[in-house]
This record gives sequence, C-alpha cells and structure tokens, in this order.
Amino acid sequence: MTREVQLLCLALVVPPAAARAQRVHEIRLERVADGTTYRFRPAEVQVSPGDAVEFVVVSGGPYVIEFEAADLRPGDRAALDAAIPEPSGELRSPVLRTPGSRLRIVIPPLSSGTYRFRALTHVAYRMAGRLVVR
Repeated sequence: MTREVQLLCLALVVPPAAARAQRVHEIRLERVADGTTYRFRPAEVQVSPGDAVEFVVVSGGPYVIEFEAADLRPGDRAALDAAIPEPSGELRSPVLRTPGSRLRIVIPPLSSGTYRFRALTHVAYRMAGRLVVR
C-alpha cells in the first residue's frame, strides 16, 4: 500500500478536530427540598476549550449565573463574556426562570485555570461553582 493510500484511509477513519463532537457538561441548578439550600450539581466541572457547559434549571428559580470577574485576565474576560448568549450584564446570563430552562455556553479559548461562578439571585445561599479549564 502506498503512503498516499495509507494517508487517505487514515483521513477517512479519523475525523479532523473540528468535526469531532464536543463534550457537553450538564450542571443542574437545584433547590433542595428543605428550601434553604441551593446548589449547582456538580459544583465543579473540568472543561476544555470547545466543550459546552449547559446549565439546566431543575427547581428553585429564577437564576442568573454570574462569573467572577476579579480573577480574570482581560482577554479571558472578554472571551467568556462574548460566549454567554443573551447576557443580562457583563459576565451574566439571562434570567433562567422555570424548570427546564437552559443556558448553553461553548467554552472559548481560555487560559488554563479556575473560573468561579455563582447564582447572583441566590448569593445569600452561597450558591457557587467552578469551571476548571485544562
């Protein structure tokens, strides 16, 4: 088999990176039955650029998700802000009002590190989480 035929066979078997399915990480937004505890489940997710994070309201809305700006480099801050669809402010999601509401963020090219977020509407309950970008 010639080298050209081998390369052609390999190209047919292994799709280019852009064609591979991204990984989707679901984070559930929940109010625990006692009504005094709100949480992201899981509270920490490891992601890579190109992955998608989908926040899904299970109970206890409304929610506005806000990323902590203080820790971010200017380029990462701008990229993350641009990735949030229909933002309600800088680094803030639109309001997710009812169970079943979803927010999907495709992780842009970001520096490796931890990106903290919280439920702005449930700050008193310390509802917070982290994206760890690899």
